[in-house]
Amino acid sequence: MSNFYRTRTGIVGALTKGPWLYLLVSATVLVLVSIGALVFRTEENEPAVSVPSDSEISQPSSDGGAVTDSVTDAPSSESSTTSDTDVSASEPEDEVEWVSMIVPVAGSVGTDFSSTVPVFSQTMNDWRVHQGIDYLTESEAQVVAAADGVVENVYRSELMGLSVEVRHADGSISIYQSLSGDPAVIEGQEVRCGDLLGYTGISADCECLVGIHLHFAVVKDGVYQDPNDRFSS
Repeated sequence: MSNFYRTRTGIVGALTKGPWLYLLVSATVLVLVSIGALVFRTEENEPAVSVPSDSEISQPSSDGGAVTDSVTDAPSSESSTTSDTDVSASEPEDEVEWVSMIVPVAGSVGTDFSSTVPVFSQTMNDWRVHQGIDYLTESEAQVVAAADGVVENVYRSELMGLSVEVRHADGSISIYQSLSGDPAVIEGQEVRCGDLLGYTGISADCECLVGIHLHFAVVKDGVYQDPNDRFSS
């Protein structure tokens, strides 16, 4: 038997006999417990990775970072009050469907409204539709607003002379033409039914042979309407 074998078996025998066996087992257990504690501590100290939920919105900040705003499901009492106020304030008012009117001048009807059947024009010496009513007066007479409204336009037409247009609450426009002198109102002025607009005249070149009169028309949505249908009884 070689010296190496005798030495090795001697060492093993010495370690497995007496107190050396207990020391070896205790050292092995201590090493395993230390390794297990180190691994557990390492896992416990690892930083947790948070995943943003659907209720968080990431927005870029001015310094290049990210600012996260939390979106809450339940509104506060203050926001609820504001929302209710906004809804009530935004409710549309009932639209006016039809504005009734008065006859804007004290005179007799010369040529009535006729949008489909042509009537003869003495001035133009031809037949043409007549999209208004001509009210004849013996002298210059007051012309008043047929209904409440706002003066939208005051102008002089080459064919219809001095003209005033008034817009009403239902979107219709009443037109007063062949007026004389200067108008009694200006653009943007609010007028009440019966307020003075001007006076009858012969400023309409295409109706100058009719005599002193008012040419009165009503337009809504770009369509001429029969003023007779507007007059209140």
